[in-house]
Amino acid sequence: MDKTKIIMAIIIALLLLIAVAALKAWYGERNKPVVSQIEYVNVPEIREVVKIKKVRVPGPTEIVTIEKEKIVEKLRLPNWFAQNADEQVIATAEIQPYEGKTDVVATLNTKTGAGNIIAKQRPLSLLAFENKKELGARAGYTTDEFKQLITVFGRWQFFRVGNVHAGLYAEGNSSGEAVGQLELNYRW
Repeated sequence: MDKTKIIMAIIIALLLLIAVAALKAWYGERNKPVVSQIEYVNVPEIREVVKIKKVRVPGPTEIVTIEKEKIVEKLRLPNWFAQNADEQVIATAEIQPYEGKTDVVATLNTKTGAGNIIAKQRPLSLLAFENKKELGARAGYTTDEFKQLITVFGRWQFFRVGNVHAGLYAEGNSSGEAVGQLELNYRW
């Protein structure tokens, strides 16, 4: 095989990968469930746990809760929770940001009646189509004749293998220069 056929095969494979990533990103954005970043929401159960039978366990005659009026005020919990006397807070947690999913389990000590939360981050899969977009602008001065320069850029990361992220990057500036490139990033 000559070099041009190999290069063409690589370019076609990359274009196919970009097209699949674009379709998956477009479809994923259209069908993504609405999750409020401002308001507390009920979260779905862990998929594997939904199938497990629920059983009644004898426990304490009283359960230790966090004072409802204070926690509703401090955490700005929603009205649907605050006004329901059957709903009580037994534990809280703060989960660190993570690219993957985190499994969270609320526990109850049946001797003391106190609740706790345990969490485990799921490892990321080896391969993934991702849809991370970034648009931005920069302003500054060049060292050439001290001219003002404005740059507009865009980045779309669409594929990940381990910690290597593949994407497209483009930028243009007020001096008339434009750059477009395929980008590979490694994160640790």
